[in-house]
Amino acid sequence: MEYRIGVVSKLLGISAEGLRLYEREGILNSRREEGGGYRLYGHLDITALMRARSYHNSGFSLKETEYLINTSDVKGVLESYRKRQEDLEQEIAVKQKMLEYMKEIHSLSERIAADLWCIRKEKRPEMYRFEFMDGDRLIIGPEKYEEFQTWVNLAPFAFPAQRNDWKAVLNGEDHSISALGIFGKDAEFLGIGEREGIVRHPPCECLYTVVKLEGEEALSYQYLNHLVEYVKNNHIHVVGDPIARTFLSMNKRENYTRYRQIWVPVEESFI
Repeated sequence: MEYRIGVVSKLLGISAEGLRLYEREGILNSRREEGGGYRLYGHLDITALMRARSYHNSGFSLKETEYLINTSDVKGVLESYRKRQEDLEQEIAVKQKMLEYMKEIHSLSERIAADLWCIRKEKRPEMYRFEFMDGDRLIIGPEKYEEFQTWVNLAPFAFPAQRNDWKAVLNGEDHSISALGIFGKDAEFLGIGEREGIVRHPPCECLYTVVKLEGEEALSYQYLNHLVEYVKNNHIHVVGDPIARTFLSMNKRENYTRYRQIWVPVEESFI
C-alpha cells in the first residue's frame, strides 16, 4: 500500500518540505500518482525515513545519511560509525568542560556579596593571554586577526583578561592592556600554548579581590585603590601587574555593570 505525502508527513512529524529535501538528497524515491498527482510512499520508504531520522538524531549529515541509506559496503558503514563515535566523544568532552565552566561561574556569582572588595591571599591559576588592545588602541595587525578570531570562538573558555600597569595605578593613572585569557587547565584541551603574541602567566602567590565596575569609563586606579591601601598599610611588595578576569557582565543598556576577579602578584614572604 502507498500513502500520500501529507499522511507520511503527519505520521512521522516531518514537514512536506523535509520529505522533498530527503528526496532531493537521494534518501527517498517516491513515485507520482497517475496523471502527475501527489507523491506516493510505500512502507519501505517509511522505514527508510525512520532510519534517516535515526541517523539525523545521531548527528550524521544529510550527505552521510544518504550514503548510509544507500550503500552496500559494510566496512564503509562501520567506518562512518567509528568516525561519528570519535566526534561524539569529543563533543561530550567539550560539554563536560562547559558544565564545569557553568558551575564555576554560578559559584562565583553566588559569592559576589561576600567577595566584593574583600582582599585575601590566593594563588593565581596558570593563564595564557592574547593581548590585543592598549587602552582603546588596537595593538595587533591584520596578520593576527585570524588567530584572534580563533580565540574569540573559544568563548566561554576564552574570557576578557585585562592587565593593569601597577606603577600607573600607584601614580593615579589608568594604563590597561586588554586581552583574551584562557586558564591553563583548559589550554591543553583547547590546543593553546605559549608562542609569539601569547603570554603565559605561571601560577603565583597573589592578593585576590573581586571588584565591581559601572559605566564606560572605569579607571583602574579607582577600582584598585583598596588594594593600593592594603599593600601600603601591610608593607607588601608587589612583584607584577594585576591581572583581571571579567566573569560577569550585566545591564549594558544602562550602566554596564561588570564583575572582575583581580590577582596582584606579591612576594611569597608577605603571604
